[in-house]
Amino acid sequence: MEEPESVETETEAEETSDNDSSENRETESGDEETAEEAETETTKEPAEPVNIMADIELVEGHWINYSGEDDARAHMTRTNPIEYNSGQDYTVTTASYVSYFYGNEFIKTNNYGHDGPHIIESVPEADRVIVSFSESEKDTVQLINEASEDASAGNEVNTTPDELIGRGQPVEEGMTGTIMFGQDFLTGDDVFTGERIDDEGNFVDDESYYVTGALAYKPSEDYVITAPSYISYYTGRRFIETVEITAVPAYLPEVKGANYINISFHDDYLFDLNIIELE
Repeated sequence: MEEPESVETETEAEETSDNDSSENRETESGDEETAEEAETETTKEPAEPVNIMADIELVEGHWINYSGEDDARAHMTRTNPIEYNSGQDYTVTTASYVSYFYGNEFIKTNNYGHDGPHIIESVPEADRVIVSFSESEKDTVQLINEASEDASAGNEVNTTPDELIGRGQPVEEGMTGTIMFGQDFLTGDDVFTGERIDDEGNFVDDESYYVTGALAYKPSEDYVITAPSYISYYTGRRFIETVEITAVPAYLPEVKGANYINISFHDDYLFDLNIIELE
């Protein structure tokens, strides 16, 4: 009776051995497939460059001039605003003008006036561009979302006078200053709830809004605000104007003659708002 047990044991051992070999083969096969997949992912072709002007509406008979104006010129055409990331290279393929904006704020216009292609200037303060070009370039002009191999950089001529160049988006790197209003100012006389200041300088009831107390302001200084809001400017108690800030962070607009400001802001931005006086 012992021999059958021995035979059964040997059979089980053989089956176990066969199973182990099969599992090893499957594991090896799986490892090979994983390696092949990894190699395929590693050698994946890069994305093709895209003409980001292709789907942008054109405005014929206009261009953005050196001062940021939408200027009427019969022989010119411009794009509507195009999203722009200064961390990426772009190539304009023909002679053209590239105007930089932060939101609706004009920064400057560069002239790429000879042939092409040109790698356009990187402007960290911008988040949009508009390309203007002559009628003769209409069929060949493109804005490519990479630096083309045959393109060269540094060919721009800034046509905007220094006094008209906009500041655009504040660049946080290296920014230092004093917080005039922020999280430490949300109690007491520093902020009032349930009201805001309108375009006429009147305090109006609005449950969703807060208004800061009067903050000292000097037109000669630079200030940065970090959340959408309304800035009301005063000379003493005399109201001057209220300016809406939508794209942030942003520099406060300079208003000559003002020496105080009040900030009206929605409660959605209660913990986002800071006013920084730059050093």
